[in-house]
Amino acid sequence: MPTEVIFYTQVASIISFITALFVLYRVLVQQKDAVIQLLKERIAEKDEQITILKAQTPDALAAALADRIKIAQDEIARLRNDGDSHIKEIESKEEELAEIQARLGALSELIRQSDLVCPKCGDPLTRRQGYTIYGNDDQEADVEFIEYECGLAIDGNGKEVSRCRHVQPT
Repeated sequence: MPTEVIFYTQVASIISFITALFVLYRVLVQQKDAVIQLLKERIAEKDEQITILKAQTPDALAAALADRIKIAQDEIARLRNDGDSHIKEIESKEEELAEIQARLGALSELIRQSDLVCPKCGDPLTRRQGYTIYGNDDQEADVEFIEYECGLAIDGNGKEVSRCRHVQPT
């Protein structure tokens, strides 16, 4: 075999190796870019979900209901000023207002009954942390530590760790 043939086959194999290497590199870069784009889309979706969930807090719902009550009251007053021609509309608005006030009352009662607010003064919950305690013979129990803005802290056994600052001790 002549040396020229061996030389050209080696050059061709080196060029084909480098070409395959660049093609593989290009494919990997495209895959990386696709993954980055997918992660950006997921982050944007999660941000939207967080925004929606923030808008559904009990305070936001109570504020929305209070706004609806104010609007309904203003509309009823405007209809009453217009005269007797709007009696049916006034009655329907008063029924709507009563329904909204009932929903607001139910929401307020639900918030009071939940542990989202301090049972003594009504301050909001600041921290809820669950943890596991271990006992003898591989026994374990899940307990929860609850702390409110006013300083009241309750351990997993329902025992007060610290007192509410807004209620005077007896």
